[in-house]
Amino acid sequence: MFEGVICPIVTVFDLAGNIDYAAQGLLVERLISHGIDGILFCGSIGEFPSLSPEEKKAFFKWAAQKVDGRAWVLAGTGGTNVGESVELTAYCKSVGVDGAVVISPYYFQLDERALHSYYAAVAKAGLPIVLYNFPERTKACLSPGLVQRLAGEFENIVGIKDTVDSMSHTRELIDALAPVRRGFSVLSGYDEYFLPNLISGGAGVLSGLTNIAPGVFMEIKAAFSEGDFARLCGLQLGLNGLMKIYSAANPFISAIKYAVHAIIPEAGYSLREPFAPLTKEERGAIDRLLAVGLF
Repeated sequence: MFEGVICPIVTVFDLAGNIDYAAQGLLVERLISHGIDGILFCGSIGEFPSLSPEEKKAFFKWAAQKVDGRAWVLAGTGGTNVGESVELTAYCKSVGVDGAVVISPYYFQLDERALHSYYAAVAKAGLPIVLYNFPERTKACLSPGLVQRLAGEFENIVGIKDTVDSMSHTRELIDALAPVRRGFSVLSGYDEYFLPNLISGGAGVLSGLTNIAPGVFMEIKAAFSEGDFARLCGLQLGLNGLMKIYSAANPFISAIKYAVHAIIPEAGYSLREPFAPLTKEERGAIDRLLAVGLF
């Protein structure tokens, strides 16, 4: 259902720490101008843990109105509070959001029975659901068997974002879901796996560098469709170089936000506490990486 290039958009804050809707709108328009297929609001890069349920609801409603059908609008509604996740997902359905990307609960390492119960509860809200597998953060990996079972039981569970630094796991998901659900979207959460995902029969990518270089990802999508593998090799090498941004600062979100600021000066790059501001050295390192001009 959801395929191609989807951007987990950064959340732009003003100096007072509130969502800067004017600057956020500039980034949305830039992504749409490059032909982005979808935008995820309040994903990991969107700093979802730092936003209250009320802020998320206002953000999701604004997003649906701002994008206005020009791309898919997805909302990050998962978390550690099941009731809150269900409520947010149901709210999103009421304001015209196209789907929810749902991280599994974190802190406690849940077994498959608990994970199944959680996703079953959220799925009953009725909105199309993309499972979000990020075991580095949740300590629980959604197995191909569990995903296969959920997809078989709930028609509105339509895909998964697989943020696992191994294409083997994503390929196993693709292979497991193909006989169960035609059109089930297996999306890679790591930017550099976009092309391997497509080659393996996956649906595309939902990853952070699309905030900076959406055009590169759209070119990869087009070149793959056209079978232009010489062009793909060059694009992949350029993307590999941009991956260094993720290690330019901790947390990596600050590096992505600073890079967005370099492209859209109106967009501030501050993060909410407890994250510390970027150092001069970190900003310099990101500037050097951006000098390649892929965006």
